[in-house]
Amino acid sequence: MRIHSGEASEAERVAHAAWMAADPLNRAEYAKLGNIWSDLDRIPDPRAISLAPSVGRRRASRRAFLAGGAAAFAATGLIAVAGPSAFLGGDHATGTGEQDSVTLSDGTGVELDADSAIALDFTDAVRGVRLLRGRAFFDVAKDVRPFSVSAAGGSVTALGTRFVVHEWAGAVTVSVQESAVAIVAPGGAEVRINAGEGVSYGDQGLGRVRSNDVEAELAWRRGKLIFEDRPLRQVIADVNRYRSGTIRVTDDRLLAMRVSGIFDIGNPDGVLDAIRGTLPVRTLELTRYLVLLRPA
Repeated sequence: MRIHSGEASEAERVAHAAWMAADPLNRAEYAKLGNIWSDLDRIPDPRAISLAPSVGRRRASRRAFLAGGAAAFAATGLIAVAGPSAFLGGDHATGTGEQDSVTLSDGTGVELDADSAIALDFTDAVRGVRLLRGRAFFDVAKDVRPFSVSAAGGSVTALGTRFVVHEWAGAVTVSVQESAVAIVAPGGAEVRINAGEGVSYGDQGLGRVRSNDVEAELAWRRGKLIFEDRPLRQVIADVNRYRSGTIRVTDDRLLAMRVSGIFDIGNPDGVLDAIRGTLPVRTLELTRYLVLLRPA
């Protein structure tokens, strides 16, 4: 990851080259990863690119896709990683491939990933935010009122902090960059996580707290998607936010397969290429808006 990040020092590159030369097995193992690592040196910062001229066309395409394909989806019985809720809005929302930064009335900064939405519930007593879909980074302003984010049946309460909440395929991952948060998962399980830690929760309860590379979780702010041994379910959910249409899976056993790699958010189909090249799956593109993943 370091070598392909575009930030490796000369000493790190020399050490990497020496490791490659030390043993043919090293080169062979490294080659196996070749299909899922992308060269990031040429990736521009997406926040520097104005997406406004294409917004209308992109959303019109999605509306046309829904109108033309709703009956077909209803008949397929396929496993969906993103459902109709992905097309609902909120107080602040982004479309496919878009990102946005907003400042809330209390001074809290929020950065929204692509195809994400939040709804606000600020009162004199509390500052409430609902993450309706996608992923958001919060830089919470000081205030006597508590600040909490609800997502997928759980809640995350800030303890004076910077953190990211990531909803994917019905599960939620919380990662803390600064200070700490208190989490209540569906079912009532509670945990506190500190800077550099992360945890996921979902219908099956609260996962274990783990040391977390928060910068990898925030890589979308720099134009990258970084997956380190992540389930295919999460990878597809994230990629669907950056490409028109949707990816669906015909066999839910595929969703547990693990994926690692660094990808350019400007080329979401590159992730599909990597999945085809490294996992025992086949793809079937019924239209440019519908891609099916099937066991090989």
